[in-house]
Amino acid sequence: QQSDHHRSKSNTIMGKCSGLKGGGHHRKAIDVADKKRNEKKNRKKEQEAAGKRAIALQEILSGKLGSAHQDCDIYLQVDNSSNATELCRAHFRFEDCSNRRCKFSHEHSIAEALQNVMSGSSNDEDGDDTPTIPALQCLPGIIGDGARKRRQRSRWKQPSSGNKSEVEDGISSLSLHTPSPLENALLEGSLVNTIVAYLESDEDVVNLALSCRYLHDLVLIGGSGTDIEEGCQDVQRRKQQAKEAKLLERNQALLKSKGVGVSLRYVVSYIVKKNSKKNKNRKSDTASNTRKRPMLVYDYENPNVFRAFRESAAGSVDDIEN
Repeated sequence: QQSDHHRSKSNTIMGKCSGLKGGGHHRKAIDVADKKRNEKKNRKKEQEAAGKRAIALQEILSGKLGSAHQDCDIYLQVDNSSNATELCRAHFRFEDCSNRRCKFSHEHSIAEALQNVMSGSSNDEDGDDTPTIPALQCLPGIIGDGARKRRQRSRWKQPSSGNKSEVEDGISSLSLHTPSPLENALLEGSLVNTIVAYLESDEDVVNLALSCRYLHDLVLIGGSGTDIEEGCQDVQRRKQQAKEAKLLERNQALLKSKGVGVSLRYVVSYIVKKNSKKNKNRKSDTASNTRKRPMLVYDYENPNVFRAFRESAAGSVDDIEN
């Protein structure tokens, strides 16, 4: 009888501990264990996804899918601890925010690039009702940075001039002035380019340009009505070399980074688009009819975007090699 009593007591204790009789402490322990198990599962899933994102970025920046795509804009998610403002989803993806008092950031947008995804991307977002996107940091390439600066310049307004009569008098006096041979050579542009080409130091080039306002505009900015609309050719060459070196440095740093896959969200590349209309001016025909348009090649929210781009880009690389 005593042994039976001990067995029944033991079974009662085991029953309480195992939750067979509804032990509240054990149910809480089960919930905690399930939560830890799900968190571990989600961490493993996120690590696998981050690894895939890192591989995708490596294929783009290494030139495996074409060297042209190395010059791309990369969007990384900002750490939550930075307290950065979230982005408005309607503006970022579609530039279609109708709220004039929108409290979310409109700093970035991939709307135009999203319209140029490769066929087969199946970019359907009807089921996504999230109004915001976590704060992003944009690392622009050469083309994207140039487009951004042009947009900023277009927003800048010319300051109001002084006395209108003084301006008109200045214009009339310039129209009566006969350019000297030196001025004609400067206007033609070849002499300036020759002088700048002999200067080895970039600092000397800037000092030359700052020697007078006219040279500054002609060397660094470009003169309207001259043959060097975009500035001195040798200066443009130096600028392009500096941009390419900066782009290479950015790409190498991202390729070496172990955590870039965790924060990678979007990649925008640029492809050549030729206009069908022909320009009567043959001299500027190639420049005006050929431009690069943005194309979304990686989308954190839609893996089909990169899959379709990779298949198309890999086929193009094979055609070039063959």
